[in-house]
Order: sequence, then structure tokens, then C-alpha cells
Amino acid sequence: MLRKVVVTGVGPISSIGTGKDKFWESAREGKGYFRNVSFPDVDIEQFRSRVCSPVEDFEPGSHIEKVKALKRAGRATKFSVVGTYLALVDAGFRIQAVDREELGKPKHYCVEGLNPYCTGVILGQAVTNVDIEYPEHCKFIADHGPKRVNPFTLPESNSNRGAAAVAEWFYLKGTGLTVSTACASATHAIGIAALHIQAGIEDVMITGGAEAAIDPYVFSGFDIMKALSTRNSDPMGASRPFDKERDGFVLGEGAGIIVLEELEHARRRNARIYAEIAGYGFSQDAFHLVVPDPTGAAAIQAINKALSTAKLAPEEIEYINAHGTGTLLNDPNESYIIKAVFKDYAYKIPISSSKSYFGHPLGATGGLESIVTLLIMEKGVIAPTANLENPDVDFVDRTLPHFDKRCDLDYVPKVKRVKDVRTALSESFGFGGQNSVVVFRKLDG
Repeated sequence: MLRKVVVTGVGPISSIGTGKDKFWESAREGKGYFRNVSFPDVDIEQFRSRVCSPVEDFEPGSHIEKVKALKRAGRATKFSVVGTYLALVDAGFRIQAVDREELGKPKHYCVEGLNPYCTGVILGQAVTNVDIEYPEHCKFIADHGPKRVNPFTLPESNSNRGAAAVAEWFYLKGTGLTVSTACASATHAIGIAALHIQAGIEDVMITGGAEAAIDPYVFSGFDIMKALSTRNSDPMGASRPFDKERDGFVLGEGAGIIVLEELEHARRRNARIYAEIAGYGFSQDAFHLVVPDPTGAAAIQAINKALSTAKLAPEEIEYINAHGTGTLLNDPNESYIIKAVFKDYAYKIPISSSKSYFGHPLGATGGLESIVTLLIMEKGVIAPTANLENPDVDFVDRTLPHFDKRCDLDYVPKVKRVKDVRTALSESFGFGGQNSVVVFRKLDG
């Protein structure tokens, strides 16, 4: 019999707040944060889009003890470590900084009550640590060789560094894995981490995702693809999922880290339980480099797999946290996918897009959206879709006109809604056709 997996801690870092309370205060009201981008030594006039959703004034030392090794780490790695600390504290674990001089490490954190060999780390990250890699690459080119390149560049810029740093800092010796499936990375990581606990590989998992890609190189890549909003004169209104005037997503950053535990492990320490990870489904479109499959066939399959593993009928889902990017094709496609799975019941499900207030933090997205979903379930209040003035109810896919892709569902526009939610679904659909879906369910009692 498979073991039950529950969520006991959350650690959000985003443009709308760091830590659960501040994060929820903004999410609950659909209060976003967006501004025009600025890059030192780069002329922003050359970009079509100039809007971003950054984490401002982030200082790891205000949350955890300062350590020299973290100072040279990439920004995404810092997000991963601090987000993990916040999640472990929220889960009720006692954490102490201890000396380990015999191992050549001046300090690390000891998490009381955790068996390090039964605790793993599986995090999502879509992009390498470009804030480490790109400047050093420029040095290499300018100086015509390696002599001035920092020797820490390669290990600190790798995508796996966040998960490795978390294990290092908190002395966790179970599975160490980084999942990189574009915008679906964190949701994939959560589902895979749940599988590990169900199968008895670990008792506790640190999972979710982190990303720090508001960088001129990455920004220019999305900009040249025309994927980003160009609502430069109104940055606070730029991210508008399902709206008729949507014109692209807004690049964000941050981390959404959650603590998963085997149910009896959580009960033995009287942990507060947010919800059970009841189901998960993965698939891939096998269709195109960046364009979603217009038939939605694989994404539909991922949702159906998630419902099947949760042993839930479609009519039992009470809320959906949508991928909802605000791009021309994604929102109608996702609306069609939801209708294809839930049929007439689709019109009765409250749906909202968290990207409308913290933008699109790529590999961190599924972690942050899962945290929003869990807090909705805990608080009994559905966070809205911000900036949704005029749903695109007239959208027609000219290649598939018989597919109903109108954005005419209940997207909880602009205003929060009081509702008890016992079962919820969070879905992520990434570039390259990477689809991942997780189902959360409140435990009885």
C-alpha cells in the first residue's frame, strides 16, 4: 500500500512578499508588483518589452545567518536556501547553526527531528544561474582566455547548485535532484518528490523550485520571441491572464519551496498539515519548441492522470490554479483543456492565475502557485485573477475553429472570493510541451 504524502511547510519568496504571511496578504487581494526593468550598462530602449516582476531588497542575512559561501552563490541558489529555511521553520522544525570544523565547514544548520539519510531534496530550476555564468563568460571573451575567470563559476552556475546547496546547508543526505522542464519544473519536482515518499525512499522531501532569470541575456531571448508583454507605460497592468488585451507574460523571479512528509512521520511530531498530495500527472506534447499543442491532447492526459491517481472524479475538484501566462495562445488553449476534461462542470469551478500578481518566475512557478493553492485551502479564500477586465470570450483558433477556446470560464476576476476548498488542482504547462499537474486534498479530521 502506498504511503500518504502531506505538505507541512511552505517558504515563498516572490515580488509580492517573502515569507508566508506577507506573501498571502498580497496574493489574497490580487495585489501585484511590476515595474520597468533596468540593467546596468544595457540600453533598455532596444527591448520591445521593459516590464518585470523582481524580488526587491532581498538580503539572505535578514533571514538566515550570513555565511561566506552563500555570498558567492547565484541568486537562485540564495532563493533556494532561504526558501528552504522558511519552509522548515513553517513546518515546525527547530533549526540550529552548528560548527562542523572537523569537516572543514565552519557552520551548517542542524534540523532537529530529521534523519538526514531519509530526507531528500528535489527542486525545479529552468535556467542556469546566469548572474554567475554570464559575467564570467563576458570576461572570458574580453580577455581572450580563462585567466581571469573565477574558479567557482562552473559549479556555482550549474542548475543543480540550488538543490545541492540546500542539502549542504541543512545536512540532508537523501536524494539530491534538479528537475529542469521549463515552466513546469517545480510542479514536476513536487510530483516526483511525492512519489519518493510514497515508495518509501524518503520520509521527508524539500521540493518546489527557484529561479532568478531577470537578466539582460535571458530577457532578450524572451523579448525577441515576442513572448513578453509590451505594456511598458502601465507595468502594473501588464500581466493580464485570460483578458482580451493580454499581450504576453511578465518575467518574474523567486522561490516556492515546500516540505513534504509521510503522513505518520508528520503525525508523530504533531505537525500542522496543509493538505495531502493526492495525485499527479505528467505528459509532454511532442509538438513544438515553444508553441503548445493546439489540440491539448497531452495536457488533457496529464490532468486525467492526476485525477486518476487521486481517485477523484472531475466534479470533485473545487478550485484550479491555472498556468495562466497571459500569452496569446496559452490562455485560450488552457481554457479549452479545462473544458475538455471537466465538460459542463468546467463553468462551475473557480479558476485563477497567480501570475497576474507575481509574474512568471519560470522554474519557480509551480512551487509558488502550489503555495497559493495550499493557502487558499487553509484560509477558505480564493485569491483572484488580477487585471482581468474583459475576458477573451470571442477568441477563435483559426486552425481549429471547432475547438471551443473562448476564455469564458469563472476566472475569479479581480476580487477575492470566500469559499471552502477541500480539493484543488495546480497545473503547469512549459515550453517544449512539458505538462505537470498536482492535486491537493484536505485530510479529514
